[in-house]
Amino acid sequence: MSVQLQHQSESYECGHCHEEFTPPATAGSFCSKECHDAHRAEKQAAEVFELLEHDHRFCSTCGRQLKTVEEPPEHNDVGKTIPDCVIGWEYRTNHAELGERSPRVQDDPADPDIPAQGKAPVYAYDRDDETQNTGTYLNYRNPLPTSPSTNDPVRTGTVCSCGNTDHKHEDETLRKRLPFTTAHYLAVATETLRSEDKHEVRIDHERLFESVFERDSIREAFAKAVIL
Repeated sequence: MSVQLQHQSESYECGHCHEEFTPPATAGSFCSKECHDAHRAEKQAAEVFELLEHDHRFCSTCGRQLKTVEEPPEHNDVGKTIPDCVIGWEYRTNHAELGERSPRVQDDPADPDIPAQGKAPVYAYDRDDETQNTGTYLNYRNPLPTSPSTNDPVRTGTVCSCGNTDHKHEDETLRKRLPFTTAHYLAVATETLRSEDKHEVRIDHERLFESVFERDSIREAFAKAVIL
């Protein structure tokens, strides 16, 4: 009598689509070349958005350049040496203006972005690292004071013409208002940073706009437009 052993084939989870697959794998952990390429493109797109977040010259929401920075001369007008700590002179572009900067507010999944019918939206601000409501839904939980204290300082700074008041913040609502304009300026910002040797990512503009037309998010469209 013979005994037949059944070997269960190993399966792995794809590092991009997360589907189960059996070997052989592509580049170690991907089920196909397409998934590997998509993963590489997403990483390169993320690199650009991270650069924008940490570069105060650009709006992370729409990509408009808000400031230009000129290197300082060695000496000032009276002949004194400029300190080494001075990086340069900043100038606002026509895409920026001085305005009130809204503090960063984290979205709470328990609170819907779109209020229920017949109810007013919630407006919020941050104080002491806690979110405070300035206007609440009718009979919504325990309403907080209806307005910030008049003693609270008003933060002013450079704000973008797209409506974003914090250059580090990515606002999807603002992006959806003018998605093609947003894609255009983000592509321009990408080229600007590339010309400064900040990265080596290249974008296919035609594919970018096609993806936006297909209603992909800006980040999705950028990943699809990366030239590998």
